[in-house]
Amino acid sequence: MRFLCILVFAGIVIQPVRSQENVQMYRYASSGHGYEATSYNLVFDTKAWQFDAGSPVRSTPLVSGNDVYFGTAGGDFIALDKKTGQRKWTFHTTAAIHSSAALQNDRLFFADNSQTVYAVRVSDGKLLWTFHMGKKIAYPWRFDYYYSSPLLTGQQLVIGGDDGYLYKLNQKDGKPVWKFKANGLIRSTPVLFQHTLLFGTTEATFYAVNNRNGTPVWEYKITDDSIRDENYGYDKRAITSSPVVANDKVIFGARDAFLYCLDAASGRLTWKISHEPSWILSTAAVKDSFVITGTSDGRFVQAVNFYTGHEIWKHHTPLAVWSSPLINNNRVYAGGYDGQLLVLDLLTGKRISEFLTNGMILSSPVINDRLLYIGSDDGNLYALRGRKIDSTEKKLQRLLYYTADEPLYFRNGAATRIKHYLVSNGFTVIGADSIAPMLTQLKEAKSRVVVIAGAYLPKITWENGSASILRQFLDAGGRLVLAGNNPLFFDVDDSTKRLKGLSIARATAVLGIDFGPNDTRAFGGLFPGFPTETGKLYHLPDYWVSNFGLDSGQVDIILGKNENGQVSAFVKKYPNGGLLVQLWLNPDLPVNLDAILKLCEEPLE
Repeated sequence: MRFLCILVFAGIVIQPVRSQENVQMYRYASSGHGYEATSYNLVFDTKAWQFDAGSPVRSTPLVSGNDVYFGTAGGDFIALDKKTGQRKWTFHTTAAIHSSAALQNDRLFFADNSQTVYAVRVSDGKLLWTFHMGKKIAYPWRFDYYYSSPLLTGQQLVIGGDDGYLYKLNQKDGKPVWKFKANGLIRSTPVLFQHTLLFGTTEATFYAVNNRNGTPVWEYKITDDSIRDENYGYDKRAITSSPVVANDKVIFGARDAFLYCLDAASGRLTWKISHEPSWILSTAAVKDSFVITGTSDGRFVQAVNFYTGHEIWKHHTPLAVWSSPLINNNRVYAGGYDGQLLVLDLLTGKRISEFLTNGMILSSPVINDRLLYIGSDDGNLYALRGRKIDSTEKKLQRLLYYTADEPLYFRNGAATRIKHYLVSNGFTVIGADSIAPMLTQLKEAKSRVVVIAGAYLPKITWENGSASILRQFLDAGGRLVLAGNNPLFFDVDDSTKRLKGLSIARATAVLGIDFGPNDTRAFGGLFPGFPTETGKLYHLPDYWVSNFGLDSGQVDIILGKNENGQVSAFVKKYPNGGLLVQLWLNPDLPVNLDAILKLCEEPLE
């Protein structure tokens, strides 16, 4: 489901499809496929809007004019206003739509998983024609999430099918011009190099076919073209990623764990690099000498040198990365099975930021007019706005205070969910026996951030009020992030971990914040809270329920307020740069966990 448009940058030239008016295709940008240069130097990690599509969104959005178009697993092809996310129209098919759309001359072209190609009118989604490809070839190895997408060339379109044919159709009426029989399913989206169409199949073959008449030009058999998948227990033959052409070279990944670079004119191998034993399903993004791909069970995003194939860097991820990466200026955006859209530094591979959805990301990101668009298996299409981040800021040592005892706020394993997420993002877990020694190391306080995901803290950390080691840690420049209820609110027996009563006065004494009387008047009830514009920058949840509110004069940064206008989520500053951050994640199923990362690492002013 990939293809190539025009890319020109610092010595590498993406070959043009053809100069055409009003043409948009998969991941199309003004600069080309996989790379988008913009004048604004922003990090896109802040939700502008989300649209609930009702089923997983695995296709990659197409942005054209004022609209964004995408398909869903439920068979809906949807048009939205790109700035607001308001629905304009929906066209319903009978099968999932994982292919991505193309647009020319006020017509939209896309395919669903039932082997049907559609043309609909841009203005209202009215059906113009359909074309039915042949019967599907059995593909028992599956994991076949990506389907071929239309490539527009002149007044025709080219698309691959599960019947093993590459089709060229007239855009006007869907009538076939020619078809080419390959040796396997075609899930790869073809790319046009000069007068040749390049694409791969599930039977270990990469083809070059004449665009004019559909006759073969050359073919390349990948490493494992002769093996039997049954000997391995998984598919090592398929090429389901789509190619990228740059400087007369074509680059593609395969399920045999290799990333290949061939001479686009002859099919001769230039280089290959192994991801063994991991599939490469994402389509590469190219900028300058960087080639960026994701991988499957290897769990990493990788940069290799365009000219040599040698690795430049590797960024390890919690789970697989099948979404195709996007390069914007010197930043890489890559979505993963863990639901995170990672933002990495192109030159070093170091993580800059992230945006967390509540489902796998198999869609690929697209940037257009100061918004980034991405689909998720949580059933939403997201539009992310950019913000400025000082990516040179010193990274803090990140610690998570976690105990196995059932806390007084999080329930049903919610604290464990937070732990798994933070550990996968580089946090070190500390417990009740190690938190006090850590807090007393005041020389290291300015370089440390501690997240607390429960409601119990040992007495040694809070005794002596404003002279406690917890307060000393804050005064020495440490950062403390509360993911739920403030643990100082509760009097918990150190030995039994049972709640004895409230301790509001203790919290007031230690933190220097007047939380109110030492009884239920301090809480006042459970009130919905909502993020401020500042809170939205850090991806706080859309709402939460919390049990206290403060006057705004007691804190330094207001992240959220409750329905009564009282401060609910906040940042309190202490000497030497110390910070107390109060969040309210859902106690049963915490989401927006990337808010913790953002508030742990970034300057808060």
